[in-house]
Amino acid sequence: MGRGANGPRSQGRRATVMGLGLFDGGVSVTRHLVEAGHDVVVTDLKDEAALARSVARVRGPHVTLRLGRHETADFTDTDLVVVGPAVKPGNPFVAAARAAGVPLDTEIGLFFRACRGRVTGITGTAGKSTTSALLHRILEAAPGRTALLGGNIGRSLLRDLPDITPETDVVLELSSFQLHWLRAEGLRQDVAVITNLTPNHLDWHGDMASYRADKAAIVPGAGGILIACADDPGARGIAAGAACHVVWTARDGEPAGDALWWEGGVLRARKGDHALDVLRREDVRLLGGHALWNVASAAAAALVRGVPAAIIRGAVREFTGLPHRLRPLGETAGVLAVDDSKSTTPEATALALDSFERPVRLLAGGYDKGVDAAPLVAAAARRAAQVVCFGATRDALATALRAARGTVRVDVAPTLPEAVRIALAAASSGDVLLLSPGHASWDQFDNYEERGRVFADTVRAVHSGS
Repeated sequence: MGRGANGPRSQGRRATVMGLGLFDGGVSVTRHLVEAGHDVVVTDLKDEAALARSVARVRGPHVTLRLGRHETADFTDTDLVVVGPAVKPGNPFVAAARAAGVPLDTEIGLFFRACRGRVTGITGTAGKSTTSALLHRILEAAPGRTALLGGNIGRSLLRDLPDITPETDVVLELSSFQLHWLRAEGLRQDVAVITNLTPNHLDWHGDMASYRADKAAIVPGAGGILIACADDPGARGIAAGAACHVVWTARDGEPAGDALWWEGGVLRARKGDHALDVLRREDVRLLGGHALWNVASAAAAALVRGVPAAIIRGAVREFTGLPHRLRPLGETAGVLAVDDSKSTTPEATALALDSFERPVRLLAGGYDKGVDAAPLVAAAARRAAQVVCFGATRDALATALRAARGTVRVDVAPTLPEAVRIALAAASSGDVLLLSPGHASWDQFDNYEERGRVFADTVRAVHSGS
């Protein structure tokens, strides 16, 4: 028999991992369980060819692959089921495990329970990845500190558990899916950030009330601190009911109480009777006015964690953002291509459109998550010179845009590459070609990263004449 991380492998210690996926979570949890002494069944509805990259990382002794299907026995005749975060509530296989009395867990739950570090959890409908990455960058820049970044942003920290001490700063981006499972267990961190709350993933949560309740699971207990955007009604509503201390952030006006707010191009902070200037607008290199909310949230969390303002200011000056989040790809023939593939909600696209004064040729559409596209439609009618609708929602989106008041040109394309070609054919020097879909990518792509890569590759191909 092999040996696990906790000594000799125990007889009859079995686990099922539901959802291998193409990101890091399924791979890391499988390895974690094997090292802890489990014999693991990995099951996923995608077949081996679709999951080849992940399969290669878990294949080995004590791992059985059940791909392209689920089998009920794997959920009822086992000692533990670890559920992937995207598995919907009410899944029949999860229900079968629960009925059989099999304990359920998640990758993020396993990490939370074992983590000894200082965890800051960050969520929101938009902005959580940028806020998480910026906070991590600030904490890394602070002398004498060690910081780790994980969660929904793509990297599981299970492998780092042995090296995490009570002095380690851990920044976790937490999705509504992950929070749904953490909510059931009552697992919380002592510092949390909620950037905003608008309708999203209603096909998964069922309704806005359930989505809100899952997002609210990030709120710390009575001894913790919640950082919330006072400008956003959804975040403000969650924070208003919090038992913990609240630090407010704002771009539009000065909130009461402890807060960080933008005033005349300066980010100011107040704690009790003490106030200080943290940084200036010119220190921020990110596109879009909405980036100021993310910077304020990250700065607030850093101050709460004891980082001096000078360190925050220096880290913000060096931070240029994340891939696929309003990331400029360069200009060709005077047309600036911008990759905002991470925009998966109508509200995110509306914010992206307001980031430019130049004429915008918008590429929008994709998988239908059951949310109202009205914010995208209204912003496009007001700000875009052209919208090329692609993907599964293209016809419905085009119909809504044509019915809206405004002079926006509306075109329809079955695929993203064709949408790029239509938009570039109409573009003039000085225009912005903006991929900001306002929808998930799952109709035609594995994820938003692949969608962004296809966009960049197509732009290059069109400009090179290939």
